[in-house]
Amino acid sequence: MRFGQHRSRFLLPLVFGIALWGLGAARPCAAASITFSRATAAGVPVMVITVDLNDPAVKVTGMLAQYGGGHSERFDSMISRAHPTAAVTGTFFGEGSLLPIGDIVVDGQMVHRGGVGTGLCITPDNDCRFVHPPHRYADMDWSPFDFVCCSGPCLVRHGRAGVYPAAEGFHDHDLLGMATRLAVGRTRRNRLLFVTTRCRIYLSRMSRVMRALGCMDAISLDAGSSLGYYYKSRMLVTPHRKLTNLILIYDDKSRYARFKSRLYPSRQEAAPRSGELASRHLPDAQTGRFATAHPALRRENGTWWVR
Repeated sequence: MRFGQHRSRFLLPLVFGIALWGLGAARPCAAASITFSRATAAGVPVMVITVDLNDPAVKVTGMLAQYGGGHSERFDSMISRAHPTAAVTGTFFGEGSLLPIGDIVVDGQMVHRGGVGTGLCITPDNDCRFVHPPHRYADMDWSPFDFVCCSGPCLVRHGRAGVYPAAEGFHDHDLLGMATRLAVGRTRRNRLLFVTTRCRIYLSRMSRVMRALGCMDAISLDAGSSLGYYYKSRMLVTPHRKLTNLILIYDDKSRYARFKSRLYPSRQEAAPRSGELASRHLPDAQTGRFATAHPALRRENGTWWVR
């Protein structure tokens, strides 16, 4: 009897310890919702960050440079402020104006209105959609979404690969020529893929890459000298210039909640630079709509300027 009691005293802590170990071993499954891998798709070597949006703990959001639109910041500085699990460059921006080309919504708030591109849109419960505005500078209602980043051109639409940049208003030679690429796409299983190349390819080749990886919808993000790619304390690709916006991924919504106040400036913190060029010349048919959407701008000799 005494031996049995002694054995019970020994076994109970052991069983309890094994149970705790089992619980601890289960926790990395959450971390596996955000993974990094290398692959070859459509004959192109790529790096892929995969985000499982079926995990309710995962959070995908955006970030502006300190002081907001019209300003830029080092990639590593933005990472240090936001503490994400992973991060990539967001949408394109003007080299002179430093204003992103597309609409950006963070935490349900419109933090920048650009008017160009297809929207990567995510609801508070991680429902992901790619929304195609009817035309450039459309006054879109993004209120159903917690995060929106408009970029382009579109690479895959409803499972079909194809690129029509001119139809979407993209004419920049650097974008249309050969370059290192970054894109985001959604698979049938509600996973987001952030895919980058380290070789220079055309957009048409990138569209085939995204389709080969199983994306049903995909858009191009800013890359080339702006390409930034970060995963779990590893700076996999460092951009050659400062950036204006990022896409961030968190594996824990509580950590996102701690740092979300750093993701975009309040009105008091925003500091637009007076007299700076805000955009290139716009078609006359769009100027009225652009003025309404951007009350902080004035028109002079056919060009829009920050007041």
